[in-house]
Amino acid sequence: MEQTTMTQIDQSLLQNAPFGLLLIDRNDLIGWANQRAAEMLQSSVAELTGQRVNALGDASRKLLQAEPKVQHAADQRHWVRRIVESGADDMRLVILQDVTEQERLAEENARLRQQVEDLRLTDDLTGLPNKRAISQALDLHISRSRRYQNPLSIALVQVDMQGFANLQPLSTDPVTLAVSRFLRDRLRWVDQIARWADNVFLLVLPETVSEDAEALLEKIRGEQDSIVVPEAFGDLRPRLAFGLACWAKGDDMRTLLRKALNGLAANAAA
Repeated sequence: MEQTTMTQIDQSLLQNAPFGLLLIDRNDLIGWANQRAAEMLQSSVAELTGQRVNALGDASRKLLQAEPKVQHAADQRHWVRRIVESGADDMRLVILQDVTEQERLAEENARLRQQVEDLRLTDDLTGLPNKRAISQALDLHISRSRRYQNPLSIALVQVDMQGFANLQPLSTDPVTLAVSRFLRDRLRWVDQIARWADNVFLLVLPETVSEDAEALLEKIRGEQDSIVVPEAFGDLRPRLAFGLACWAKGDDMRTLLRKALNGLAANAAA
């Protein structure tokens, strides 16, 4: 009597469990299912019991047979985790768990992390302003030049990492850091430098005409052999390529950067 009562309690617990449970035999015949499994498969316990998996609707069949453990349920609004445990006589216990809330939280966390990343203004490696920050500053300089006709020059500086990249597994980060310090030390206090891309820096030179900007870049080019890199890189020295652009009436940030990119491409290919 006690054993019967315990079995009834076990059956009741399984039937009312907050996750789906199904027993499926070697022939893909569903021998038992609880109420939650029936709801998740958009069916009833009576309809599922004795039914072959292949005879179910496409969405339900996919939920029981697809490889991924997490997938959309039939209504495309819910996520379900499927876990399969093997038992005696080739029986399979299939556990279906609604993880919609966890997935939504994960998506929201990823979205928030991306927002935080987008709002960051400093490059992690060099401590220089990043692309977002320098874009904001450059836009202000261009607006000032439009209003007062002030001279403005920018320069893209690309670091040739080919030789350093061949020294695996050494990271090229120390080289990037060394170049950033080298460039920063050769600018005026009013000038700005930012890390534009992995191996590209952007120099913003306010109140600087073309001749003065060219003279600065020539000075930097002539001193590039003095860039100090860690001993692990041997005698290698970074080589720099430059793309200069000077603001002209009608230029916006896009056209000014395009001029600098074209100049960089021409110099890098030379």
